[in-house]
Amino acid sequence: MANANNDEHPMLREGLGRLRGKVAIITGANSGIGRATARLFAREGANVVCCDIQETMTPRVDQLIIDEGGEATFLNVNVTVDGGPEEMMKTAMDRYGGADILYNNAGGGIRKQAHEHTDEEWNFIMDLNLNAIQRSVRAVVPHMLEKGSGNIVSTASTFGLVASENYPAYCATKAAVISLTRQMALDYGPKGVRVNCICPGATETPRFRGHPPVPSLQAATPEQRARMAKSNKALLRMARPEEMAYGVLFLVSDEASFVTGHALVVDGGQTIAV
Repeated sequence: MANANNDEHPMLREGLGRLRGKVAIITGANSGIGRATARLFAREGANVVCCDIQETMTPRVDQLIIDEGGEATFLNVNVTVDGGPEEMMKTAMDRYGGADILYNNAGGGIRKQAHEHTDEEWNFIMDLNLNAIQRSVRAVVPHMLEKGSGNIVSTASTFGLVASENYPAYCATKAAVISLTRQMALDYGPKGVRVNCICPGATETPRFRGHPPVPSLQAATPEQRARMAKSNKALLRMARPEEMAYGVLFLVSDEASFVTGHALVVDGGQTIAV
């Protein structure tokens, strides 16, 4: 187990076996919320297929999990192109015999007004935040339907519920993720598959920025962090990625066995009053 004094995710606790024997596929797994969630799932007993387009964070998430005694496989994959999600599912089948959980976490945004976006930028955000979810569902859900069980969670955002200036493509796609979650819950619930999403408020994570994507991670400036902390109106601080990870864990766990079609808001009070 990592030394808590030096641990990048100090709020993660010892696992309780909630996901023992499960196989989880996580996109955007090597940084931010995805990285914390991959570690938490492994602590809870899951075998984790960690999927990401970048390997900048060190140690890489799979090695971090293995060093803690967990089981993980890393896959450098682009979920926005044909073949990427299929490779995720094939890896899960070949290594662990299937998939019980799909966590669609990969995402990003570009700060511009709508009239300033090029078609290339707009379509990039649509592909990353929305179309990649459908591609991943297409690759993974047939296996879940065959088994008669499964869990899908996607990362939406509070900006799918309320607007943010200079963020049109991001806000549009995150609102669509919430609606898609509800729709898929209706289709797949009778067949044993639950579908939910999480709506994080401002969270203290590195950001994978740029179009086209660049292989570097940037932390927010102190001024940006202070502004984002104030947006979480009740708790007046930014969230830790571990706090989002526990929200995702709840949604995929047996404790949430009667929860589907739900957008779980974890925002420190951001959406209490607009």
